Amino acid sequence: MSRISPAPDDSRIDLAYALGFPNYPTNPTAEPYLNYITNRYIGRGTVEGYLKLVVHVVQHFQVVDNDKSLPVKSIQSLLDRLCTSTNEYFVDTNAGSQTRRDDVEDTVMYIIGVWTLLLSSFVHLPFAGGARKIALAYSIRAQETSAAPPCHPYEESVSGLIKGSGLLPGPGQWALPESNDKGADLQTAIQLMAMLKKAPTSSVVSAPSLISSASSLHKLDSSGYNDTRMSLRFLDDLDSVESLHVAATHLNAHTLGVFGAVDVVWTHNVSRHMLLCKRGGRHVMELFALPSALSASTLTSDTVGITSEYAQEVTESYSILFNARSELPRHAKLGKYFGFGRFCWCWPCSSLRYRHRAIAAYRKHSEKKTRGAKRNQTSHASEFDPMLIELVENEPSDWTPELFPSLWSRIVVLEEHLLSAKPWNIWILFRDKRDTLQFWTFLFATIVVMLTFVQIILGVAQVVGSFE
Repeated sequence: MSRISPAPDDSRIDLAYALGFPNYPTNPTAEPYLNYITNRYIGRGTVEGYLKLVVHVVQHFQVVDNDKSLPVKSIQSLLDRLCTSTNEYFVDTNAGSQTRRDDVEDTVMYIIGVWTLLLSSFVHLPFAGGARKIALAYSIRAQETSAAPPCHPYEESVSGLIKGSGLLPGPGQWALPESNDKGADLQTAIQLMAMLKKAPTSSVVSAPSLISSASSLHKLDSSGYNDTRMSLRFLDDLDSVESLHVAATHLNAHTLGVFGAVDVVWTHNVSRHMLLCKRGGRHVMELFALPSALSASTLTSDTVGITSEYAQEVTESYSILFNARSELPRHAKLGKYFGFGRFCWCWPCSSLRYRHRAIAAYRKHSEKKTRGAKRNQTSHASEFDPMLIELVENEPSDWTPELFPSLWSRIVVLEEHLLSAKPWNIWILFRDKRDTLQFWTFLFATIVVMLTFVQIILGVAQVVGSFE
């Protein structure tokens, strides 16, 4: 399988310019992002035709110089135009037909998801009746927070839909009560989507039963609104937020893996960076795999709406997660050249080995063919991002709400998980010094057991010797 990036032909250069990389191909920063988009070609038509459609979608929503005086270009307006156009990508369906409409919606939403690095939020959810997570989140949030009748999600621009969904983490997000009836929340969201789809955007949508779905809104977007459901912990922390910080040497990917049994999983969904969740009964922390893509001007502008502050937080988090102990002792530095660092069990050496394993897993993830994609196996280009390695090796800081306002709620969750995690084997228990009383109790008990065992051995040897 080829791992070399394709030559920068005209369609690839046009795509880079549309995304917001004006110096491509002189500056190769965009290469992993372009490979990621190209690799998501689903096997319909030609790759060139697919890339032309991506450029067309991006240019439709592009805000020139962040000029807010121009009318908002909605997703629905693009769908309507493509449904009746002679675009070569949809020539196999009849213009204006329901088949064309469904085809255009699926394709355009897929492309928007790939472009905005939120693909898993833009595709159909089979268990939710074919709905899309971002549309459900937008509808629930609009119903809960707006006094005016909510409009259909597609009446928004890409930026309006993403911001309105609340899926991207932002400052002020804190833990809120979870719903006791997740099935009811999901059903409510699906019903709301169905009502919005049937009703004109100007009509009033009456759904009194949706009031009970308040907690589902906070489940999708935990922004701290001024209501009685706000976490009391948030109110308690308001007076001391300036003094909050978590040491990088305490909370990082290595300590989470050793003490918290947290595995690192690489994702291309930028909204899930540093999100702690459970998969297959194990805790995993998702990390964004394409930081160079955040250099695209379309992503960090009003076109998409990913704030430059959030992009900065993502890029600065890698060094803390994987390079928390940047000052290595002398033996660890020598171990790089003589190889004995592979066996040293001190924290600097073991954390360095963990970083190497994580980067190796990242390389493997970047080379892996996208699951389920209908394309030629030999066409896959590497999505490995050299910028991530550079960011990992930067000088780390500590976690503070001033430096990480958007990610702070997730940092708090990871910190709480780390503090509450119990040692899961004898070796971890021996190395766990977070609870000094527990550590010294275990160490004392171990010494007592070893001395007792030695006494037993000596006693047995003495008895055997007496018989001889």
